Amino acid sequence: MSSAAMRSRRPGRPRHIQTPDTDLSARDQVLDAAARLFVRQGFAATSTREIADKVGIRQASLYYHFASGKDEILGELLQQSVRPTVDKVAQIEGMCPPEAPETALYVLMLLDVRTLASLPHNTGFLARLPEVTRSPAYEPYDKTRRGLEDAYERLGRQAVGSHVVVPGTTGEWLLNHAETVILMRRSGDRIGGAAEAAIAASGLRMCGASQDQIDTAARQAEQILPVT
Repeated sequence: MSSAAMRSRRPGRPRHIQTPDTDLSARDQVLDAAARLFVRQGFAATSTREIADKVGIRQASLYYHFASGKDEILGELLQQSVRPTVDKVAQIEGMCPPEAPETALYVLMLLDVRTLASLPHNTGFLARLPEVTRSPAYEPYDKTRRGLEDAYERLGRQAVGSHVVVPGTTGEWLLNHAETVILMRRSGDRIGGAAEAAIAASGLRMCGASQDQIDTAARQAEQILPVT
């Protein structure tokens, strides 16, 4: 057999290091490895070579999936902490009874908390790192997060009724309240269904909702969330 024929039958370039079997695509493996490293040692202190080594691929292969390197990876990880909730806002408002704005607010907060609680390696924490706020990836994330804050503001003020609040701050403190799950995870607390429900309930309580309203919102949420 000629040398040219032998070369044509060689398999594609193997991974630099063989990694355990996983259901994640190569791109998602890069995201997962980067998330772990960014959270553990910081964004600035992590190199693309370290990420590639963690996955078991060559550095050039990482740029095949993320042409802009670390900032592009960071941008996607940041968006994963807010985009799934923002994309559901219109659906939540459409499915919740208009006469019970507390339900829409409860569902929004519960979904937001569940998103943050399920993020691999608690990547919601990344937005709190000073070097991340200076990254080009932060501005698009901040814009998306402000959209979520606006939804909290709108639904929160509908649920407030006569409760006295300072205009323009309802959304901010409701969103900050949902994001306490990030610090809870950072402290090693386990975030289960009871904790998620407690955060959502206390958010309504902050808006002046009665216990009856909270209980009703929780019951209605059980029927709405499986659909969303």
